[in-house]
Amino acid sequence: MYHEHVIYHVYNQSINYETIFKEESNYHYFLEKVKKHLVPVADVLAFCLMPDHFHFLLKPTPRGCQPSPCGRFLAADEDGTEVKYQQNLSHALKIMLSSYTRAINGQYRRRGSLFRIRTKKKPGYANFYPDAADLADDEPFTRFVPYLQICFLYIHDNPVKAGLVHDPLEWGWSSALDYAGWRDTGVCNFQATEHLLGIRRAADLSAPRATSYSDGPLHHNATALPHPPSF
Repeated sequence: MYHEHVIYHVYNQSINYETIFKEESNYHYFLEKVKKHLVPVADVLAFCLMPDHFHFLLKPTPRGCQPSPCGRFLAADEDGTEVKYQQNLSHALKIMLSSYTRAINGQYRRRGSLFRIRTKKKPGYANFYPDAADLADDEPFTRFVPYLQICFLYIHDNPVKAGLVHDPLEWGWSSALDYAGWRDTGVCNFQATEHLLGIRRAADLSAPRATSYSDGPLHHNATALPHPPSF
């Protein structure tokens, strides 16, 4: 269950590591799906699309936590006396991925599922706060802002860790370029990121910003690209 006062790291990957984004137009199409389905029910703070998986750092809106019209399977401790409904955010993710899969299946003459059945989520600080395993999953984010900043940078650093590029700003399919001031894909809520995490979008290329999650909270200057990818 999603909670309004928690910032989540949300991610999914393809079945058998199949390439999700087979060409550049697939990335564009997926981001349009994100804007249509995900942005109305969550403040997206960061994202990264990788060839066979994706990452989002997001905070659900009040609407995102409300019940959707779509029912869901019962949990182990629930009885069947009444219908249980998915939250709007869970439903939006499901529709976003299923509609993208249908388009890819039609374009490339494939069949079946593309993504794993469950999109995973955890508090954004979970992998970085030493005692995260002892916390409830609805713990408010406010005491974990430095660890959420690390998650923000970790997401942008994925292409570097995968050996695809040498710098996050060389990867065209994350929000690193949005925060560097090169472009605006229309996915991230910059005001929410500044308010919640204290991370400000650069107004120009001389503004301080980090290049890697291992650098710690935003101290370093990123290397500028002469010709950044655009949308």
